[in-house]
Amino acid sequence: MRKQLLSLALVFLLTLPACAAENSTAPSAAPSAGAFTDVADDAWYAEAVRFCSEQGIMGGGADTTFSPDVPMTRAMLAAVLYRMAGSPSVTSDVDFTDVAGGAWYSGAISWASGSGILSGYGNGLFGVENPVTREQAAAVLWRYAGSPESGTTEEAFADGASISTWALTAVNWAKANGVLNGKTGNRFDPKAELTRGETAVLLHRYLSRDLEDAPLSEQTLVISVGGREFTALLEDNAAARALAERLPLTVTMNELNGNEKYHDLPESLPTDPERPGAIQAGDLMLYGSDSLVLFYESFASSYSYTRLGRITDPAGLAEAVGRGNVEVTFRMQTQGSVPNPNPENKILVAYFSATGTTRTLAEYTADTLNADLYEIVPEIPYTADDLNYNNSASRANREQNDSSARPAISGSVEDMGDYDVVLLGYPIWHGQAPKIIYTFLESYDFSGKTIVPFCTSHSSGIGSSDTNLHALALGADWRSGRRFPGGTSRETIMDWIAGLELPQPSAPAGSSSPAGSGTFDFETRTVTLNSGYTMPLNGLGTYSLTGETCFNSVSAALERGVRLIDTAYMYHNEAEVGRAVRESGLPREEIFVTTKLYPSQFSDAEAAIDQALETLGLDYIDLMLQHHPGDGDVAAYQAMEQAVAEGKIRSIGLSNWYVAELEEFLPQVRISPALVQNEIHPYYQENDVIPYIQSLGIVVQGWYPLGGRGHTAELLGDEVISGIAAAHGKSSAQVILRWNLQKGVVVIPGSSNPDHIQENTELYDFELTEAEMARINALNRNEKHDWY
Repeated sequence: MRKQLLSLALVFLLTLPACAAENSTAPSAAPSAGAFTDVADDAWYAEAVRFCSEQGIMGGGADTTFSPDVPMTRAMLAAVLYRMAGSPSVTSDVDFTDVAGGAWYSGAISWASGSGILSGYGNGLFGVENPVTREQAAAVLWRYAGSPESGTTEEAFADGASISTWALTAVNWAKANGVLNGKTGNRFDPKAELTRGETAVLLHRYLSRDLEDAPLSEQTLVISVGGREFTALLEDNAAARALAERLPLTVTMNELNGNEKYHDLPESLPTDPERPGAIQAGDLMLYGSDSLVLFYESFASSYSYTRLGRITDPAGLAEAVGRGNVEVTFRMQTQGSVPNPNPENKILVAYFSATGTTRTLAEYTADTLNADLYEIVPEIPYTADDLNYNNSASRANREQNDSSARPAISGSVEDMGDYDVVLLGYPIWHGQAPKIIYTFLESYDFSGKTIVPFCTSHSSGIGSSDTNLHALALGADWRSGRRFPGGTSRETIMDWIAGLELPQPSAPAGSSSPAGSGTFDFETRTVTLNSGYTMPLNGLGTYSLTGETCFNSVSAALERGVRLIDTAYMYHNEAEVGRAVRESGLPREEIFVTTKLYPSQFSDAEAAIDQALETLGLDYIDLMLQHHPGDGDVAAYQAMEQAVAEGKIRSIGLSNWYVAELEEFLPQVRISPALVQNEIHPYYQENDVIPYIQSLGIVVQGWYPLGGRGHTAELLGDEVISGIAAAHGKSSAQVILRWNLQKGVVVIPGSSNPDHIQENTELYDFELTEAEMARINALNRNEKHDWY
């Protein structure tokens, strides 16, 4: 979920170990500034090297040399990112044959590969000593940053055509953020090796920008423990700021009372203690001035703490920390580095919470909707005495009895005008919303927005508390509110949201995908799945390709820039596909591999998943689908969900599922399918099914895009299609594939002919008009060409 407003910034600490420049020995310690004899004072990278040295980020290949012209290796880059992440514990073994156990980079490589940031080549090799190219460095850093948007759709460099498709967004992002600029003549030179001097400049630019520009209110705290990562929002107070300045930090936290972990810091932090009364799982507190406390259970407490922050979704925290002492890593992360599966989200969840009850439900709501979260924080915090409802003179009672009371709010919502829907959460105070909610509503123009109120109360209903607010936001579309008791489950919130029928966010300008589906980026030729991973818009289908024909076809496709390969257990060619991927010489993370489980495998899906990995010879599968519905499909899908948690599969989905099947299936599973693959071509268009699937935030992919066995010649020879093709100087196949893309359908045409494979990739230098799209749409016969 994107915490756009009150999330905590990533200070992008690219902490590069002082990697040996000419060998793989353990790195030396970073010398003092100016101690490198091979870095002239007036060298263009001198300031950056000096900065990195002073910060302890980069050392040299020896005590007095930096080796600025030596290329960065993949092992060095993995170590940079690993140390940036706080050197988290690594539980999995290194599976690469060229990574020696116990080597200084082995833990970093295991972490980078397992995180999907920097994977191996697919043939069992990581490429420890292989140099990193400039485009690879941009892509790896971009992945670590959470794959943020580039901020530009224009070609950033004169040699943009030579930049690999998979790296385009990353390179544009690096240019837009001033991290990695071009060379003479505005050339990026993507295939050139990145040197250590360039790396120092990259780090200097990024760190200097973030350290100067990123306020605490735009940062996120990442807590790594037990092989999991949790995102936390920090309080905007002196203690939280002091803690952030000490990160990254890896400590052993001790068990206490069966509900918390603590660690005594070596230095005191500023304090502002209060008695929270109710402790919530995920709360991060300071006890005294130096005891860092992470609570993993909720309970009542009379102790005083200084609030530091709170994990946004503590589900699984208790299991991650266990019942004994545990190693925990804390690190900061900028907002731009947090993966955002829906960058065009226009829903805001705003809430006021005095005791933490409303906060939990607001976070459930924001998570479910993938909405932005904003906490309404009083300028003067409420104390326990302020909230004593039995005292008629308490602050809360005075405010509720004063119609003119408007408690001041600390901070404000940035760009409120960008939001279409606002869900407003608050506790019930004497049957009404707290007066700070009145302050909030009177602070913005809500005309044309939809407002959905919800409240928390142990006894009172929502009553007139929501209707009495309507006059404060005239022109808004107020929906009926709902009251929830403390302890309401996430599932209850999800059920409530499912019945709200909220207006769909408007589609982004220039988007070729319907609202609710993944946005097609025709610049990078990719779509972001709801799992957060990106997938190419066009690929190669391998149905009916077997043996060496399959191997040669996949190899030819990869040589021609295709990066999406579709296979299946029932195609009997997973081994050939995997071999082509491994022997391509391309980094594994650049190739997106899809395979499928057949219903005959559903009874032991766990074993079938492992078999697929073994047959493919790959460390992970990018996307696994169920080939079509069958007995045991729900249980098999749950096994696929478990494989996602174990890192065996990155995204999961379905094939040959239609509206009725999806309506029955989806409520029984936890992870929404990232993709549904169905038969789609001009004679069988699924015009009722595609919008339904896309409205669920699921990407649609079409098999048989050119009509399939025995029907391709007729479809390619259709007079309407061939006429449109002639007008564009394109083939009929290219027109059909482009028609699919403009409908928001990913295409995977199959072919063993290298020329046809190349032709099927040339889809992005023309566009069909609305009239041409309509003419092809009119060809629909509802004529299915296979039995699925």
